[in-house]
Formats: sequence, C-alpha cells, structure tokens
Amino acid sequence: MPGVVSIGIIMLLRVIQHYFGKRTSTVFPTSAVGRSLYVAVSMGLSAVFALASLLIDGNWQHFSWLNVWLSTVSGLALAGSTLCSNLAMKSGTIALTSVFGTAGLLVPCIAGILFFDEPMSLWQWLGVAVFIFASWLLSCSAKSANTGFSWKTVLLLLGSMLTNGITMLCQKLLTFTDPQANVLLFSFLSFGIPAVVFLLMFGKARLDGQKESLDRRLYVPIVLLALAVFLINQLATDATRTVDSVILFACINGGSSIIAAIVGAICYRERPTVQSALGLLLGVAALIVINAL
Repeated sequence: MPGVVSIGIIMLLRVIQHYFGKRTSTVFPTSAVGRSLYVAVSMGLSAVFALASLLIDGNWQHFSWLNVWLSTVSGLALAGSTLCSNLAMKSGTIALTSVFGTAGLLVPCIAGILFFDEPMSLWQWLGVAVFIFASWLLSCSAKSANTGFSWKTVLLLLGSMLTNGITMLCQKLLTFTDPQANVLLFSFLSFGIPAVVFLLMFGKARLDGQKESLDRRLYVPIVLLALAVFLINQLATDATRTVDSVILFACINGGSSIIAAIVGAICYRERPTVQSALGLLLGVAALIVINAL
C-alpha cells in the first residue's frame, strides 16, 4: 500500500513538472554557461529541500561510499536528462519528450531480470512492446506537427531516455544493496554533487568571458520544478523497496507520458491527432497489462 500511495503522489507531482517544464523550455538558456547555471541552481535547490528534510528527520545513519558513488552517477544522469529534455522540448511536444524519458524504464527492467531476481512475465514483455509502439505513434505525430523537429532533437530524446534509465537503475541499486539505505541522504547527494560540478563549470565559463543570466521568467518555475523533482526522486527511490521495477517505473513514467499529453493539450494547445490518441490509448492498455499480468 505505501508503494501505491507513493505512485499516486508522484502522478500529481508530474502535472506540476510537465506544466512548468514546458514554460521553462521556452526561456531556457541558449549558451553553455547559461545552461550550467540553470542546472546548478535547479539541482542546488533540490539539494536544499533534501537537506532541510534530512535535518528535520535527523537520521544520518547508513552512510556508505557506495551510497556516494550511486548518488553521483544518479545525480549526473538526472542533470543530463534535465538538459536533454529541456532542449528537446524546444522542437518537440511535452508528450514526445516524456515518452522518450519513459522508455528509459527498459534499463531497470532488464537489470531487474539479470541482477535483482525480478523476472518479467510474457504479458509484461508484451506490455512493454505495446508501450514502445505507442511511443512510436506519439513520435510520428509530434514530428509531423513540429517543423523544427530534427536529428538533433532525436539525439537529445535518446539522451533523455538513456540518462533517465540510469537514474532509475541507481535508485533500484541503492535499496537492493542496502534495504535500510538512507534515501534522504541519497537524494541530498544526488542533487548536491552535480550542483557543485555544474557550478564549477559555470565559474570556469565566466572566467573565460562567457556571460548569460537566467531569465526572470524562470525564477518561479525553477523553484517549483526543483521541489517536484526532489519529491519524485525521494518517493520513487523509497518505493523501490517494495515494488518491482517493471511495475513501479512503468507506472510513474508511463503514467507521466499520459499526463504530459493531457497537460500539453489543455494548457499549451498541443492538439492531439488520431495517431497520438491511439498512442495514448495503447499506452494506457500497456500499463494495465504490465500491472495486472
């Protein structure tokens, strides 16, 4: 039951994430120095939220160097996913960007079979295949609807898929290697370490004479996105203790694609086509199959 509650809360947080994520993409920094600053600030804010929660909780136990290593890999992958998805969203729809991020669930699912003793049934494999086909339908719809769609966008979307998959894998590895792992500490390090890395990159770029400040229209979205991302990361990592990878990540990421399409249609007039509608219906059916069978 705790896992089900966590998934439900994550779905609500996805609405905030997709709505403000699209707003952010329209004023996203155009230079390397600006993007470094954006990632440093957004992940730094998430780290602040994690640290505040950690101080309130008061539990600093179960610290290990494996935790630090997994946090570092997870955080850098999450930073890469943030950059790829925001840049890809400039020429793709919310739904398309979310779908490719969702496809990253294949990484922890395959790892679950090989290393975590989480075999997938034939029906679950079929569900994953149907979901990928649904993603292709959404991709075709988005490509035809956006004249700015290019191979660069495709590479960014694939980057989002891979980095998101690595983040999910690190979350699973944490609780698998240490069932009593301190998830709040993991979240703090996951956001704090890459925040420092990108802050150093920003500082070096400034020394080299590069300049770009954040658009004021980013101030509110970046805080809300940082809070949403921290909570999603925290809840998802904690849920890996009790929910199999294929079910957990299919729900919180597959459901995210459906929410993204709804948010895009209602808030940003990304009008659905026959292909996208069919893709969404197949996506929902795939999630039902993965969870029920």
